[in-house]
This record gives sequence, C-alpha cells and structure tokens, in this order.
Amino acid sequence: MFDSNLILENHNTINNTKHKLSGLQNLSKDLDREMHTIREGFPVEIFPQAIQKLINSAKHNVGFDMDYFSTGILSICATAIGNSVHLHNGTYKSKPILWLAIIGSRGTGKTHPLSFAKHPIEQKDNQTFIEYQSLMQEYELKEKETRGKKPQYGKFILKDFTPEKLAESLQFNEKGILIFQDELMGWINSFDKYKKGNDQQLYLELFNGNELTVDRITKDPIRILETNVNILGGMQPEIVKQLAKNNRSEDGFLDRFLFVFPKNLEPHLFTGSDIPEIHKENYKRLITNLLEIPRQTVKTTSANIEIYKHWQHKKAIECFHDRLERSIQAKMETYVWRLALIIEMMQQAVTGNFNISLQDDSLKKAIALVEYFRLNALRVHDKIRTTNPLEDLSPLQLDLYKSLPSEFKRADALPIFEIMDISVRTGDRFLQNEKLFDSSQTSKQLKTGNYKKKL
Repeated sequence: MFDSNLILENHNTINNTKHKLSGLQNLSKDLDREMHTIREGFPVEIFPQAIQKLINSAKHNVGFDMDYFSTGILSICATAIGNSVHLHNGTYKSKPILWLAIIGSRGTGKTHPLSFAKHPIEQKDNQTFIEYQSLMQEYELKEKETRGKKPQYGKFILKDFTPEKLAESLQFNEKGILIFQDELMGWINSFDKYKKGNDQQLYLELFNGNELTVDRITKDPIRILETNVNILGGMQPEIVKQLAKNNRSEDGFLDRFLFVFPKNLEPHLFTGSDIPEIHKENYKRLITNLLEIPRQTVKTTSANIEIYKHWQHKKAIECFHDRLERSIQAKMETYVWRLALIIEMMQQAVTGNFNISLQDDSLKKAIALVEYFRLNALRVHDKIRTTNPLEDLSPLQLDLYKSLPSEFKRADALPIFEIMDISVRTGDRFLQNEKLFDSSQTSKQLKTGNYKKKL
C-alpha cells in the first residue's frame, strides 16, 4: 500500500512545480537556458522534495557527496520500478534501465552513499530470502510425490555471479535485477571468465531489455521475454583508460554508461551527527511504493514531443560534425526517455496519483539531467585520451604544481607547502613523482636537493 505521509510532505511542491513549469509558452527560452547552463553538480531538483531534503541532510550531517548519493538513489529507483512500467514515445518503448559508473579515487567517499542508497532493496532481498528458507523447509518435509514445484529465491542485487546465474535471477524476479560492483573494472575484466563466449555482447543486448535465451546441457533452457538489468558501481580515475580496451569503445559498450565524475570533491569531515529518521523513512517509503507500482505503459503527449524535438534537433545539429560528441548525443537521446520515465514514476509514487501521461516537467528535468551526464561523459573521454600526467592531479595538487618555480630547492617548496596547508610529508611525497619532476636523485645534471619541473 502507498504511504500517505510521504504523499503529504510533497503535495505543495508538486503544485509549485506545476505552476513554475506549466504550458509551452516559454518552452524555447526554458530549454535554451537549460542547455546553455553548465551544471557541474548533479541536479538534485529532479527528485521529489522529500528526497532532496534527504540528499541535503546527508551532505551536511554525514558528508555524503551529493553527486554520488544522488546517483545511487537514481539507480535504486530505476531498479525498484523495473519491468512494471515502460514508456512509449510514439516510436519505440523505453524501460528504466540505467548503467551508472561513479568515478573517484580511494578515500573519496563512494562506498557509504551507495550503501545507504541500496539498503531498502537489500532489506527486500533479506526478507525474500527468509521467506524462501521457510518455503524450502516446508518443501523438504513433504513427500517427494506431493512436493510440487521447488521454491526459488528471486533477489534484486547481484554481486558475484556467472552469466547463467544472471539468467536464473532474471527468471525468478520478473521486475529485473541490479548488478552492483564496488569496482566495475574488476567485473568488466572478468568477462568470459567462466567459459569462452561473448559476455560483452550479452550485456549489449541486455542494455535494451531484449529477450534472453540460455541453452544449458544438463538443465532446462532459460528464456526470458522481458529483461531489465541495471548496473551501478565505482571506478578509480587511474584505471578509467582500461574502459576503452577490448573493443569497448568501438562496439558501444563504453557509451552505454552514464558517468559521474565530480570535479571538486571535498574531504569528509566528521560531524558526530546522523541523517534524521524522517528522511530515512521517507526514502524507504518511496522505494517501497515504487516496488508496488502496478504494471502500466506511460505514453507521451504532443507537448512532450515538441519539448523533445526542440532539444534533440538542436543538440543533434551541434554534435553532428564531432565523432565523439555525436556518439554521446546518440546515447543521451536513448537515456532522456528512460530518465523521464523514472522521474515521472518517482513523482507518481509520492502523490499516489497514477496515470499514463508523461508530465512536461518530468521530461524537462530529464533533459537537465542528461546535460549533466553529457559533461561527465566528456570528462571521462578526455581522461581516456590524455597522456598528460597533470590530468591525474587533484585540484590542490595542480595548484601546488603551478605554484612551484621551474627549478627550485626543497627549502624553496616548504613555505609553499605551509601557505597551502599541505603537510611536509605529503609535499615531499608529491616531489618524488618522476612524471612531474627531475630531482637530484634521478638527474645527474641537478645539484643535490634541487628539483626541476618536467611540464
């Protein structure tokens, strides 16, 4: 059943949003402004107000990065909706399938926001497993002739699995599943680990929610007509270049990911506070409501089509003559409908007002979100193509490098460390980077204790 407390908290926001974004009279101005606004941070306004409050509270109370946390919530909402709802835009069907990769070095706070985000789905899996154990006990106690069909455990989250186990999970959970990986590259590099095949091609097919058939020698074949596989995981910037290997750039595997690569991450500072229970409870209610959404097809209106055409025509023309940007745009066109569907269903789950029409507001928010993802995709591709070691530096390290003279002694660097609030130990370790500096230890031309910048 849908929870009215979450509904009431968001009622005024819905009315205000409709008032702000009603009609098409300012369509061109609104969309042009959105497309030319550079969004460095995740546009949290795509979420219902109760979830916006959660994200802001998590930022201030426990130090969650807003981009990472918002991405985790978005992924879990897509998973909770699953195969229950799809959107038809008049030409083709879209499902809430998102492949999301968050990028950050070790210690930048990726783990905790994602753990919080997926907790309601993990609780659902735990509950389902307890029910499965109970059914299995009953099954085992019966005589073989009266047992009937063996109970199966249908869970949402997969971490360590084979392609066959993936197919079985999809068979036993009609909603679909979420592949969650702390380190995405470890999973990607394990393709074809269990037997020679083409795992990469399998996932390319699953991206579109296509039918899946698995023929097995010792067991019955598996055939799933409707698949829904979301992906969420982390990746370190130092290994991003590996994403383009093994034909992943050429066959479109790389382009299917939406990247979150924050520019100005902040250190986590302990506060001794926690996220208020009301925000935790509202998030749990939202996911529960999404899990209970009835099966339906959301359809676009003529106004939706005009909004999409205005955005798509302009961007398609802008990106056409650049191969990389054209490729990114093609995937953004796929994702904008998926994101619009997820945003729409989040709002409907909050209000309890289910209908089959896509609201203009949901599509406009989806456009704002894909523009955010476009910037992140360009950053990732720049990272893949660059050979400049300065690109691997944090903003503080880059400022330090720029502040140092072309040639200097360690004693010259110490006051700069102090001004920039960098410890001597950290600064000395930075000076040992042989990609950035020649030192007396590596160059015979330099006197003892001297350094020379290479770039």
